[in-house]
Amino acid sequence: MLEINIWEIGIHVLNVIILFVVLRLLLYKPVMKFVKKRENKFADKVDELDLREKDLVQKKQEYEHMMDEASNEAASIITNSNEMARDHAREVLDNSKEHARDLVIRAKKEIEAEKTQTRLDMKTEIADMAIQIAEKVLEREVSLDDNRKIIDEFFERVG
Repeated sequence: MLEINIWEIGIHVLNVIILFVVLRLLLYKPVMKFVKKRENKFADKVDELDLREKDLVQKKQEYEHMMDEASNEAASIITNSNEMARDHAREVLDNSKEHARDLVIRAKKEIEAEKTQTRLDMKTEIADMAIQIAEKVLEREVSLDDNRKIIDEFFERVG
């Protein structure tokens, strides 16, 4: 039969307690220390990753802000360029209109001068023809002064 010996049970209990204390001192504390170190490293890495993520988010926001500013500046430059082009086109158009007006005025003056010259030439030709006709009709020579008086009277009546 099985006998229960208290001394043996006590020795076994004492062995278990000693083993527990020895293992706790030799293994548990160093292992817990190692685990704590490892947890701290992981926590540090997580904190570092959080900082990097925040930094990246901030850089992304700065980049987006710079892109918006660049886009706005480009739009402003395009608008200014378009306005300058319109102003230049208006200026060229105004200069062209003014030049065209000057050309028309000059052409009208030239036409008027040519009309006046043509009238004078016609007056002279008509006077010469009248003198020739009068000479033939009268068969004598009519003086130039007489002829001029007759022609001037004729033009005054005709207009």
